Amino acid sequence: MKSVLKYLQTILAWAFVGAVLMTIIAPSVSRLLISAPVSFGVNCEPAANWSMMALIRSQVVGLVLGGLTGVFASVYFRLQQKKKSQGDTPSV
Repeated sequence: MKSVLKYLQTILAWAFVGAVLMTIIAPSVSRLLISAPVSFGVNCEPAANWSMMALIRSQVVGLVLGGLTGVFASVYFRLQQKKKSQGDTPSV
């Protein structure tokens, strides 16, 4: 059970880092690469709604990618720890 909690903590930590990074990076990337599918006239409500949905989508992507990175990093470092601990014990 303790092992599962360590995995979950690592996954959640990396997911949080991914969401924070996407929150910082997403507005500038969306401004540079994506043009809004609405006209920017006097009414700015459709453009604001579109941009908020794009930000939320990018945060979800960052959360998922951060979580997956956490899974892989956690498994990798746990395997490295096991290899080191097995290498320290003398074999008979």
